[in-house]
Amino acid sequence: MSELDKFADIFRRRLEGAKQAQLRFAVCKSVDWDDKTMTAVGVSDDVPYEGVQLGFGYMDIKPKKETVCLIGILEGKEALAFLINAEDVELVEVKSDTIEINGGQNGGLMNIDSVIAWMQKVYADLQTLKTQLSTHPVAGNGAVLGLVFSPTTSNPTKTDFEDHKIKH
Repeated sequence: MSELDKFADIFRRRLEGAKQAQLRFAVCKSVDWDDKTMTAVGVSDDVPYEGVQLGFGYMDIKPKKETVCLIGILEGKEALAFLINAEDVELVEVKSDTIEINGGQNGGLMNIDSVIAWMQKVYADLQTLKTQLSTHPVAGNGAVLGLVFSPTTSNPTKTDFEDHKIKH
């Protein structure tokens, strides 16, 4: 590149001005969760923003319709817009192996399938014990232990314990 070309490049960049990232408030109008994009309209100027990326890295945010969102615009190009945050969301999808909330002070979440499998084994053992005790008489009154030991538990299922608001 010649000195004249370098000077022309510097002069051209100076005339165009530095293209900086911008922040805009916009209202979410529609979401394409499969494509991870949304359409929004500027709060202060009603400028439409189409194809706004719902994620930029390890996390995708699905805003609720008609909620105010903060979007970033790279290098002054609306085609390079991405969601930074939203006032109200339907879903946050994190692409990470580890998420820590509150400093991890409460420990890890349970794996519901493992817990249910363990509880079903305990339930089966309890039923076996109940069956065995139903044939042994209680000393003194002749009643069988099964009548005295009569647990009212049911076989646990996933729906008894699962909270659908947090999934992992």
